[in-house]
Amino acid sequence: MSNVLRLINDRQKQLFDSKYVHNLRSNQTLSFEISNNTTVTSETKYASTAIDIDTNGEYLLSGDSVGGVSIHQINELEVNSVNEVKPTCYEPKTGHKFSINSIKWFPKDTGIFISGSSDKCVQVWDTNEMAAVDKFKFSGHVYDAQLSAKGGKTSHLIAAAVSNHQVKLCDMKSGSDTHTLRGHTAAVNNVIWSNRNAYALISAGRDGKIVMWDVRRSKAAVHYFDQFNGNSDKGHSGSVTSLSQTEGGLYLLSSGQDEQVRCWDMTTGENTFTNFGTAACADIKSVGAAVSFYSCYPGLLYLPNGSDVSVYDVLTGQHITDLSGHFGRINAVCFNKAIAQLYSCSSDCTILLWEPPGASDKTDESNAQTKTVYQDNWSDSDDDL
Repeated sequence: MSNVLRLINDRQKQLFDSKYVHNLRSNQTLSFEISNNTTVTSETKYASTAIDIDTNGEYLLSGDSVGGVSIHQINELEVNSVNEVKPTCYEPKTGHKFSINSIKWFPKDTGIFISGSSDKCVQVWDTNEMAAVDKFKFSGHVYDAQLSAKGGKTSHLIAAAVSNHQVKLCDMKSGSDTHTLRGHTAAVNNVIWSNRNAYALISAGRDGKIVMWDVRRSKAAVHYFDQFNGNSDKGHSGSVTSLSQTEGGLYLLSSGQDEQVRCWDMTTGENTFTNFGTAACADIKSVGAAVSFYSCYPGLLYLPNGSDVSVYDVLTGQHITDLSGHFGRINAVCFNKAIAQLYSCSSDCTILLWEPPGASDKTDESNAQTKTVYQDNWSDSDDDL
């Protein structure tokens, strides 16, 4: 066999494998339900307020309403067996005095994570010692704190959304604030680093504004997202309650107090006017939304909506389903990038696992009916998204 023919055969096999995996993951994410085999337990009876999963899908990190931190190992579950996932460690004396509003793994290393709290602090943690090794103090409550997943020169920067109308950037190397981003006129609810550009940061606040920043510039605000694509500087009519983005950062999703979800084209910065209907709770507080990984191009949006998780098609705005199981306000959801799983945390003091049904349930007509929505909807360029 010639080298050219071998190359063609290898390429065709890669495309077939990509199509198969994509369709498999799409069908799995469309059929999520509460796991019948796995229960995530807690050491406390306090509300779970923030969660995150590392990129390898090994550890679930969570924070609670009294400042406690838990770590669960989630990659050693036995198939077709009843699993009780207990915390591998729980630290109640974290140094935080109030609720943890955001908790995130360092993208490249589970030996480090950060937490942001209503006690006006962001802490950097050594996982091995289960102790905070650095603390950044601000003049307002910290509603969100994020690390860049792109790496490079911004990999050591923490972006913090603060209630004093500011976004603060902190350098983990120097242990000090680098600069302040000013442009909001009310508390900042959310921040998110762009998946497209390592220097681009997006923030959202209770003033209805969604702002893109270039952290290299002295006048860092480069774009105000306009819900009308006209002359407005507001993305929502009321508080913006969540920010999430697709894998490659082509689309940004936001929800607001105006009960709307908006999809933004990040190549132009404009509202796509995708109709999601009445899709969000009329609340000023932020929630952690998530977008599916490697499935249903360009993805499914999982949005906490009271005690349910509402699922939408990012591209069309179609409401797929509601995941019901919690008895209190859902504070955040997190999609496992390693396998098709979704975790949700709630004020009812529980963390739930959502996954595809077992083999005996896969013939269920309702599941099959839902799956046809995305049958064979795949792209050869998924790896570039």
